[in-house]
Amino acid sequence: MKAFSVSIESFSSLSTHDIDALIYGETSSINEHHGWQSWDACLYDCIIKSKELFAKVEDPQAPLVWLLPALAYQDELKQLLANSLKRLYPEHVSHLLFYGATGGSALIALVQKNAWHKVNVIALDATFKANKQGEFSYQGVAGILAVVTAKKVGWVQTSHYLAPSIDFIKHDQLSGMFVKTAQTAQQAIEVIFAPGNGIEPDSDVWLNNLQLLDQVINEHTHYELPNYKLGKMGALEGIVNLYQLTTSPAIVECYTHALVISQEQAKYQATASYLWISEEVHNNAK
Repeated sequence: MKAFSVSIESFSSLSTHDIDALIYGETSSINEHHGWQSWDACLYDCIIKSKELFAKVEDPQAPLVWLLPALAYQDELKQLLANSLKRLYPEHVSHLLFYGATGGSALIALVQKNAWHKVNVIALDATFKANKQGEFSYQGVAGILAVVTAKKVGWVQTSHYLAPSIDFIKHDQLSGMFVKTAQTAQQAIEVIFAPGNGIEPDSDVWLNNLQLLDQVINEHTHYELPNYKLGKMGALEGIVNLYQLTTSPAIVECYTHALVISQEQAKYQATASYLWISEEVHNNAK
């Protein structure tokens, strides 16, 4: 079984404790929270949040994947968080993904590679939302406990590319990814989850390469820009996008092919396409 569904069992942040209210509710102006202190303080909060979420895991026998901040180039911080989690949960830290916002696509690739039928997922990262001044305000560490379940039909990851990039403009990896996506796509892309947020200029560099997808997109292609509404959620972003794909009636009932583009802190770029295969498609193909 290559398809998957995502259920969010627990969502915890300073602004809301309900994932559906966050995604589908009305956008409201945020209250100012304590300012950014340091990565050391952030990692401490990640560890505290991990205890809250790990305590809610209902099936500890299932594999557990941790989606964590993009610390690949910050070895000391990465090791600090990894070692702390290993001391707290020695039997549940075999899969630590330090990819930030791009971790969701890597997660599904890992699930497919290992042919897992059920996977627990804990995502932890700093979160930021736009304030009235058009700037991102630090909201503290948020966390998600989710369960990914394999299915016979549903969203299937058909491609996954992850490339490190220090500077999106100088080291543009998206052009090669988009060319590969255009070459491998079996049908037109109907919905694109894009990373732009309209505040940071570098967040919209994906637009510079959009013409490379001309043969698989058209005027009917729908664009989802979750960062405009949700802000920057780091490692939580991938899970939130997958949750929308598998739960939103507007997406599930209307679209059959999606492309997810992720960018994280000027370090990673990733694309993943998902193909919806319904029972009707199977029946018509016989």
